[in-house]
Amino acid sequence: MPADSVPPEQKAQIANAVRAALATHGYARLTTKKVAAESEKSEAGLYYYYDSKDEMIVAFLETSEDYLARSLDEIDAEGPEERLRAVCDILIVDEDDAAAAGVNIAVMELLSHAPHNETLREPLLRMERHTLDVIADIVRDGVERGVFREVDPEGTAAFVLSATDGYTGFALALGMEGVGDDLRESLSAYIDSLLVE
Repeated sequence: MPADSVPPEQKAQIANAVRAALATHGYARLTTKKVAAESEKSEAGLYYYYDSKDEMIVAFLETSEDYLARSLDEIDAEGPEERLRAVCDILIVDEDDAAAAGVNIAVMELLSHAPHNETLREPLLRMERHTLDVIADIVRDGVERGVFREVDPEGTAAFVLSATDGYTGFALALGMEGVGDDLRESLSAYIDSLLVE
């Protein structure tokens, strides 16, 4: 079955199983057998919908991309300063949330494979690009409204996303407690520095 014709309910079920298996095993040790163990479907049942493990991972990435995009797009905060702070809160995963941390670590692991895997690269690129665009739009809005000083929206977005991705890549992955709190404080101070006084 072509991956783009998988019924939404089936895609969501398989994506959830991939999420759980990735969070537990990581990409390198992920097998379709381990995905099936997290699913109501057999391994053969998974292959009815997807031709490869990577296609199943793409279903997970597309589902994650949609979830993150909705979370960022539906931020319930007024004004650019509050929206930027809310974005940072979303992107800095709570160290105590093992499921969310596991998923974010798995996505970082997938990013390391993306340069050599076109199947994984495209959904990861869309996810990161959308996040950058949301942050840049918030900063641009803040500059235009006179809330933020004159800064480069794209450069600021790249800085914020690099900081939050980097946190996931080393602090969450290595279980370095307290780094998330330190990053929250530092990004809050950075946002303070953007404000027009």
